[in-house]
Amino acid sequence: MHHKIPKSAAMVVAVGASGDAMDSTPSLFTAGLAIGAALLYLLAAWQQVLNLETGAERQRQQIAMVGTAAIAAHALAAYLPAQAGESSLGFYRVASLMFLSMGVISLVALVARPLHTLLIVLFPLAALSILVATFAPDTSRPMSDLPAGILSHVSASIISFAVLALGVLQGLLVTVQSRQLRQHRNRGVIRKLPPLEAASALFYELTGAGFLILTVAIGSGMIFIDDLFSQHLVHKTVLTILAWCLYTVLLVQYFRRGWRVQSAITLNLIAFSLVVLGFFGSKLVLELVLPRTV
Repeated sequence: MHHKIPKSAAMVVAVGASGDAMDSTPSLFTAGLAIGAALLYLLAAWQQVLNLETGAERQRQQIAMVGTAAIAAHALAAYLPAQAGESSLGFYRVASLMFLSMGVISLVALVARPLHTLLIVLFPLAALSILVATFAPDTSRPMSDLPAGILSHVSASIISFAVLALGVLQGLLVTVQSRQLRQHRNRGVIRKLPPLEAASALFYELTGAGFLILTVAIGSGMIFIDDLFSQHLVHKTVLTILAWCLYTVLLVQYFRRGWRVQSAITLNLIAFSLVVLGFFGSKLVLELVLPRTV
């Protein structure tokens, strides 16, 4: 039998338990890990920029190794405060976890999918996220241990956001590549990218995978959180369900009619915007905006 989480616990997940911010001064070791992770991320991104010109397989392996080291340092820098009883779901720390998830998924997917170009954008953002999460004042109170049901919901939500965000980045890359090809500018970096058909297929794969995990996140929320339509959760629930409906339309149209990829990318951007508002809208207002107006 599943026990639903009461509203008070759900509030913690929804808005990060906004209130008196905890002392978030990092230890020297954690600070060093965060700085090291950021530098490794930037190094890997720069190596990928250079690799666009050469396309050398050996250099790609080096990028994967540096990226793996960056992710390991990022993960440890995020884990140590939680191990010390300083865990929270504040705005900056959740953003850091999402970029960490995007990095892990990207490196794993590199084994079978051409995601290398996305690293140029992803890794600098991941570097920024771990630095801000480590050194900026925390925006929420520390949390006690969460029930397994809530942890499963939070984990599914973070992973779904990460995969959907990768889909958005891939869609933007397809848009740029398609525009350049239509203007007969098939040279330089564009020539080093995967074929447009393969890039479009990867966009749909990422969007479909993110949609499935988002479905799991919504389902786990319905099972483990009491009253998803209560005042502090209703906006998140409604926006997420609307986004889920748009993703459903996108994927159904693609599988039934082979929808034009540009139309799918546009709808994907709208759906992801709703996910972002549902994920971060209330956290941004309650943790960063309202405290400054009080």
